[in-house]
Amino acid sequence: MPRYAIGDIHGGSKTFFALLKQISLRQDDTLYLLGDYVDRGPDSKGVLDVIIQLQVDGFDVRPVLGNHDDMLLEAISRKNFISALQYFECWGLHTLGSFGVSNISELPKLYISLLAAMPTIYVEDDYVFTHAGLNMDKHDPIIQTSRNDMMWEEPESVDSSKIGGRALVVGHRIKTLEEIYASLKTNYIHLDNGAFSGKLPDYGNLVALNLETMKLFIQPWLDGYVEY
Repeated sequence: MPRYAIGDIHGGSKTFFALLKQISLRQDDTLYLLGDYVDRGPDSKGVLDVIIQLQVDGFDVRPVLGNHDDMLLEAISRKNFISALQYFECWGLHTLGSFGVSNISELPKLYISLLAAMPTIYVEDDYVFTHAGLNMDKHDPIIQTSRNDMMWEEPESVDSSKIGGRALVVGHRIKTLEEIYASLKTNYIHLDNGAFSGKLPDYGNLVALNLETMKLFIQPWLDGYVEY
C-alpha cells in the first residue's frame, strides 16, 4: 500500500485536511509526518486534533517530533526558564490561543501526551524519517545522532552508505518547490516549503510525497496568518 510523507504543518489545520483529501489517504496507507505541528499558523490545536482523529479512526499515522513541538514540551516542563520565556515571546501565545487558554498549565493533557509520545526518528528498509536530519559525522548516524540534532541540525549532505543505503526524508529547513523537486532524485529528500509563509509561488505550500511513485502533492495555504 502507498506510503506518504508530509512536511511541516505549523498550525495549518485546514491546509492539512485539504492535503489529506488530495492524496485520498486510506486506512491501509502509511502516513509519516515530519514534525512542527504547532506554532506559526493559527490553529495548532486543530492540527493535533486531525492527527488524533486519524489515529482513533485506525489510520497508520507515524509522526516524528519537531523542534517547535519540543519547545512547547520544554516550556510546559519549565526545565529551562529562559527557553520557555523565549518560546512564549516568539510563538507560544498564538499556540495557547488556538486552545482557548492563556496559561500553559491549562493545556489539555491529551495533547501533551500525544507530543511527548512521539519519537524523533522512524527507520524503514529504504527510508529514514526525522524532522531535521542526522549527524553524518558519526560512524552510525541512525544510532548515534542525538535527539536534539534530529530536531535541529541539517547536514550538508547525506552519506547513504552510513545509513544502510537508505534515503533521508526531512522537513525543518524551508526549501523552494524547485529545490524540493530536485531533492526527490537524491538520497536526501526535503519536504518543507514554508507552508505558512504566503510567499507563493516558490514557497507557501504544504507538500506530501508518495514514497512509492515519488509524486509530489502540493496544497497552498488555507489557514490565514498571524502577526508576530
